[in-house]
Amino acid sequence: MTRWQASGIHLSICAAIALTVVSTMLFVWYPSPLFEALGGQKIVMILIAIDVIVGPLLTLIVYRPFKKGLKFDLSVIAALQIAALVYGISVLFQGRPVYMVFVKDRFDVVTALDIDAQSLARVTVDEFKELPWDGPKLVAAKIPSDPKERERILFSAIDDGRDLQCFPEYYQPYAEQVDTILKKSQPLSELRAKRPESSGLIDEFVGRYGASAGHLNFLPVATQKDRDLTAVIDPGNGEIVEILKIDPWI
Repeated sequence: MTRWQASGIHLSICAAIALTVVSTMLFVWYPSPLFEALGGQKIVMILIAIDVIVGPLLTLIVYRPFKKGLKFDLSVIAALQIAALVYGISVLFQGRPVYMVFVKDRFDVVTALDIDAQSLARVTVDEFKELPWDGPKLVAAKIPSDPKERERILFSAIDDGRDLQCFPEYYQPYAEQVDTILKKSQPLSELRAKRPESSGLIDEFVGRYGASAGHLNFLPVATQKDRDLTAVIDPGNGEIVEILKIDPWI
């Protein structure tokens, strides 16, 4: 086997692994456009650079048939790649969005890092006791009636930015706040009028959906990354139809 063949085999294996990892992120952990909004592409580019480019390139450099210590060299390259891959996947997994929480007048994207173990320990509703593994879930949050709890959340928001959306003990099923969600949502046609630079994107969406902008509503989606998005709302049932890469604040 020549070094080019060895490098080609290495490249094929790495590409297959990278494709599996990226597919899992895009279709499970980071559904579009949350992947872009949360900056996942930066880590993916690093993973691709290390596992798909650097690894096979090193194999091309060190591989010589019957070379003494060749197995050791290839083992070191493989170990470094595996370590980088495991680290990258762990970072992406820990930073994955786990909930889209309706709070007051918007949705907040909450990642696994935003929810601490103490908050999870206070959860009494079974479906919120563990963080989801299979993509972000749509929920609503209810402001606590206890003044001390409201004060605790207020100081948490001031101290480290963890507001009501980061406290799963106050989550409730999305369906229980649909009426409030619809009242807080605004006509998509209004967003189109005030965001003329995004009118093409809105028109393309409503064309695919088969409805006019006047028959759909929207709410802001805050990502805590200065890349806020727009959630298009079905005014009939309050469900999110699609999330658009449009600045929602009008």
